[in-house]
Amino acid sequence: MLAERKDPCQRCHAQKIKCSGGMPCSRCVLASCELQCTYVVRDRKIRVDESYLQRLTEENKELRQYKLRTTGTTHVESSTGSPRPTPIQATDAGNPIMKERPWFQSYNEPALPIFVSEVACTAFATRLCQWLASDDTSTSHIPRIQYTNESTLKLLSHVETAWPSLSRARLLVNTALGHANPIFHLTLRKRTVDYLDSIYQNATFTDPVHLCKYFALFALGEVCSVPTAQLHDGTAPGTAYYARAVSLIPVLPERPNMAHLEALLILSLYSQFLNRWQTAYTIIGTALRLGLSVGLNHNIPPDQCPDPVARENRVRVWWTIYGFDRFWGLKLGLPVQVDDCDVHVDLPSDMGSHDEFTECSYQIALIKLAKVASKIMRTIYSRATPVENFLHREQAILVDLKQWLEELPVHLRLQTGGNNPRPTISIHLQFNYCVILAIRPILLSMLDHHYVQPQSKTLPPALSTLSEACIGSARQTLILCAEEWSTGSLPVYGYAFAQYIFTSSLVLVISSLLPCGTPKDHEYIETASEMLRCLVASGRFVAQDFSIHLHRVRDCCSQFSSQPSSREGISYLYHTPATVQPGDTGDTGGMLSHPPYPHCYAMPNSDSTFNPTIPATPDLALYQPGIQDILSQSVLDIDLLQPLEFPGDESLINPYVSFPLWDNSDI
Repeated sequence: MLAERKDPCQRCHAQKIKCSGGMPCSRCVLASCELQCTYVVRDRKIRVDESYLQRLTEENKELRQYKLRTTGTTHVESSTGSPRPTPIQATDAGNPIMKERPWFQSYNEPALPIFVSEVACTAFATRLCQWLASDDTSTSHIPRIQYTNESTLKLLSHVETAWPSLSRARLLVNTALGHANPIFHLTLRKRTVDYLDSIYQNATFTDPVHLCKYFALFALGEVCSVPTAQLHDGTAPGTAYYARAVSLIPVLPERPNMAHLEALLILSLYSQFLNRWQTAYTIIGTALRLGLSVGLNHNIPPDQCPDPVARENRVRVWWTIYGFDRFWGLKLGLPVQVDDCDVHVDLPSDMGSHDEFTECSYQIALIKLAKVASKIMRTIYSRATPVENFLHREQAILVDLKQWLEELPVHLRLQTGGNNPRPTISIHLQFNYCVILAIRPILLSMLDHHYVQPQSKTLPPALSTLSEACIGSARQTLILCAEEWSTGSLPVYGYAFAQYIFTSSLVLVISSLLPCGTPKDHEYIETASEMLRCLVASGRFVAQDFSIHLHRVRDCCSQFSSQPSSREGISYLYHTPATVQPGDTGDTGGMLSHPPYPHCYAMPNSDSTFNPTIPATPDLALYQPGIQDILSQSVLDIDLLQPLEFPGDESLINPYVSFPLWDNSDI
């Protein structure tokens, strides 16, 4: 028994009887209520000087700083006086960012906490801000809030949305299919237009399946064909059609047909124009499972489906669903919803001069890139215990990406001097995005490397080469986006280009903190910021979220560069004020200040110093000699790099080792 207490237990106190003390007291023992014998915990109030609290706060801050430095400092000291440690073992080779608890962000009390994946570009921006602030708790993640909410969609769904005139309906359908083709196959072009004519001729406007499909096409066609001005009600063009179409799919069919699958495919694509990424991921997951239920992942025998056009349509619709599943999951950091081992259908094929299909080379290229994207999720960002160390996995991904480039048909490769078709630029932008996502975990580790070893003026060759490939891909992405911008090829309410601009900007911000950064990066970042500002002024939901994050990154960098250098060896590359745009007021406060949004209707950067042309060697990032050396080495050769090129610093083999990315404030 514990020592007797002077205060009565709560049961005795409630009954106003004398308590003997103890745990349990004698009264509770006699009454067989031992479990109810509890005591009030008294919290004494004591006087504490303010200076004592301030001292505790300073000590806590110093402890956090020590925690950031402890791993790297130990390695630096051991490399100078004691033998080098053995290379990290396979069991310790996982990306440490995936070893801690998942990242949840509380946002709205009634709703579930938001899951934030480290793959997401906005999450990477938050981690960069936390590194610049040297305090994870001071910079919380900004959730995605700029999207069309459910109340707006519900209100629009209850409004009777009429079918457009036949001429306008044809125009919207052709615009929608022209926007998606040749990269994505959504439906048969000629048969879809012909059936639309029959609907108007026979006045059969009430079929819910075809109403859902065609209203989804109307929504996509409208959002891809509107002028620059934002609608007066703040909604994206086509939202009314989309809301009506979505309202028709709560009850899923037990026996779906191709129209069901095509409608879900189109709705998933349009959802991203509203910045409703979770909805897009959910809808494509539904389409995928319905496709599995009817065997789209298998080749159907000709005797079961004699029409070759219908068979090819099945194949192409399946592979579009497959690609959406991979790329939507990569953006959100969510798992793919079907394994490659369960897919047994042939790749798309050309049927000669046929008016139902476009050439299949673009879709095949994107399918192969989607497979690499799923491998990036599975090997670089997986929480599973890896078999190989991080550099081995990086090498394997880069080998796959280089093979993808080499297998591209000639007409799909970037041509020097510009004049590249929009679909060609789109697939190369997606390729660069995959390169950046695969390599960028190394960039934050390189910042920590400079912090831990400020006297080191050079980086290990392998890491330097990998970082240059990532930075080179970011530079080329902004060149391609600027080219599309200058030719007016960017869709006003599109989603992809804003993401490419934002992702590349983050990489170049980090490069400006590293020796590999160049003054030219200043122009790239300014051009990217200007394009994002113009997209925000045009009403893009996706661009608004990205602009908020980039604004904060720029502010954090500005504060970082203005502080007395607590991290020797790291200083922001540019300290000159940004060029003041017409209409801006006041001092820009340094390169990383955020000027007001201008009214933009043309190419945002007309400065002749920025030349948005394709480099002489397209896709040069993976063709540099250093990258070629890494890609050509065997696994054994990469093992030999560890003790030679990473002297005692495991944080360079495993990114984020010395960068604590998780704490209780994130959950």
